[in-house]
Amino acid sequence: MIKDIVSPAPPEFVPLKGELAAKLVTPRKMILFWEVSELPKKIIELFFNCRFENLVPVVRIYDVTDIIFNGKNAGHYYEITVPYQSGHWFIKGLAPNRCYTAELGVHLSDANFFPLFRSNCIQTPALTLLNGIEISRDIIQYQQYEDNPPKWVDHVSTYSYYLESNLLEEKNG
Repeated sequence: MIKDIVSPAPPEFVPLKGELAAKLVTPRKMILFWEVSELPKKIIELFFNCRFENLVPVVRIYDVTDIIFNGKNAGHYYEITVPYQSGHWFIKGLAPNRCYTAELGVHLSDANFFPLFRSNCIQTPALTLLNGIEISRDIIQYQQYEDNPPKWVDHVSTYSYYLESNLLEEKNG
């Protein structure tokens, strides 16, 4: 008997409990990660009085470019059936220079979609073919950001007094 070996996701991809995390993998492809939990299943089963296994889990991809998204006002969306138990799914074919957010949910009927989680918003880079320089610049900026994300200082006190290093040397010397 051969077991499927599934390598664990890198720690930066693992979402917090009750979260759908989106990350751009290439300029036209993103990956969605979610925690596979029994809690959403139980909530759906108790509230809607149906078995979760009988429902179709889907990911809705919303184009939220230039809007403040309220869950219903997306310019466009499409759906992809996904296996809930997988905990991740790749979304290909994203358009250039657009903002996307996703929801993981289930279809309760043909017309009723019930979202479980909503992702963060991602921006795809622009695609311009003037001379290729703009494409290269977008890709380089994207790679630099991914390789060196900003370093944030967790705690800064506005009431601290800091001595200059040469004053410390004089005191200690």
